[in-house]
Amino acid sequence: MPRWKALPDELDPQIREFTSQLRRLVDRSGLSVASVSDRTGYSKTSWERYLNGRLLAPKGAIVALAEVTGTNPMHLTTMWELAERAWSRSEMRHDMTMEAIRISQARAALSEFAGPSSGGGARKGGAAVRPGVAGPAGV
Repeated sequence: MPRWKALPDELDPQIREFTSQLRRLVDRSGLSVASVSDRTGYSKTSWERYLNGRLLAPKGAIVALAEVTGTNPMHLTTMWELAERAWSRSEMRHDMTMEAIRISQARAALSEFAGPSSGGGARKGGAAVRPGVAGPAGV
């Protein structure tokens, strides 16, 4: 059985490379994830998330991992900065997608609520009056 789970397909290439580098460091160190956790002060669950690409490790965890594995932190923090930018872009795309979904759902709900606009309601002063629907200023 392989030590690591396959990384998510939708993972940005920068994040994939960074996560793979973290995995290589842990493998070369010969440490278990539990040992990495004990020596870095970050929980085992957090390290599992970082090493499986589900969460971007904070910079402090990366520096701690570099110290534990005897790695120069400069290279690792540079890779982290690139991965962090990619992670932020990915979150922004996700947020925009979720916002578009919410807007689409709200529009659909409003059109269902409004019903056909073929003038089924009574008119008062040129505006359609629908019972139970507040107009300007809640009137």
